[in-house]
Amino acid sequence: MIEELYPSIALHDTDGMTTFEQWIKAIKDACIEPDPARSNQLITRLHYLLSEALAARLGREGGPNFHSWAVWGSRKAGVTIRQEDLDSAIGNATMTAGLVGCVIGAVTGVFAGRWLRWSPDYFTAAIGAAIGTLTGGWTGRQLAIWSRAKAAKLMLRGNQIVIQDIGEQSARFLGLLENGATSEGREAFFAGLRTGPTERHGQDRLATAFHSYLAAFDSNDLEAKRAAMIAGNCEIVYHEHIRLQPYIRGAMPFIVRRCVTQRLMTYQIGERVLTVGEDVPGIPTPTAARNWAKIEERMRYVFALFRKFHNAPEVFSMPYSEMEMAQIRKSMHPSQV
Repeated sequence: MIEELYPSIALHDTDGMTTFEQWIKAIKDACIEPDPARSNQLITRLHYLLSEALAARLGREGGPNFHSWAVWGSRKAGVTIRQEDLDSAIGNATMTAGLVGCVIGAVTGVFAGRWLRWSPDYFTAAIGAAIGTLTGGWTGRQLAIWSRAKAAKLMLRGNQIVIQDIGEQSARFLGLLENGATSEGREAFFAGLRTGPTERHGQDRLATAFHSYLAAFDSNDLEAKRAAMIAGNCEIVYHEHIRLQPYIRGAMPFIVRRCVTQRLMTYQIGERVLTVGEDVPGIPTPTAARNWAKIEERMRYVFALFRKFHNAPEVFSMPYSEMEMAQIRKSMHPSQV
């Protein structure tokens, strides 16, 4: 039973339901939850449950599965969904836009002063700079508030898409493993995936990923098992990010994408916090993302992250302590209350 893996999740009306049906009901309940913070919380915990269930069947020694990593991606999404990063976004946007406005205002002031035959230049530049700073700072603040509200909605929708799309297939895959992963079962499982590339709503990449997971399941060689798990994880996360591309781009206004990537984008694994604008530690090749809205830069960073920390025990750790979960609602930004 799902509750046995993580007792703090309460599933209702599950009498007579198969384990697969319980997974699907839990996924549906998490996605229709009207409170955004609570929906994200339930999704994060479901990723943890699926991670633990898959690890139990595939062998924890092989390393984390996709859901082990999705726990931390979902937890990070929750920061934006709950608007916990709003104050930081406002501060960065106000400062950056204010500086830009200052420069533009000063230049405009000089040209306007000369056109109107005012003098001296430093006086008109100072007036223009002051007006530009105030105007730019106010505009930046309003843009940050608007963009963070939009980002929260898009992040939640992306959060829900991932658990619906991949969570359902993982639940089916668990059923295959629980029944011994017979040749007939394997054939039926892959027949249930839509053919075609992700870009055309197909699931070929998921099929490749689950083939890799089965290779890990079948292997007695530890290194081969780990390599197969990494390959499967990379295929699934690529599939996921292709589907999420419109939501990620929409959540990051064009004019501030590089600034947001450099200043606000972090990835947490357990207690470890990494900045996506910096290279993954210990990787000899460049991995830093300059613009998170570009899928090529995201995948370069994420693939390196998956490989570097595949054997890190904290990837399997719980996303929230019970105290943290009790504080989630209290930590919501005042603009959401």
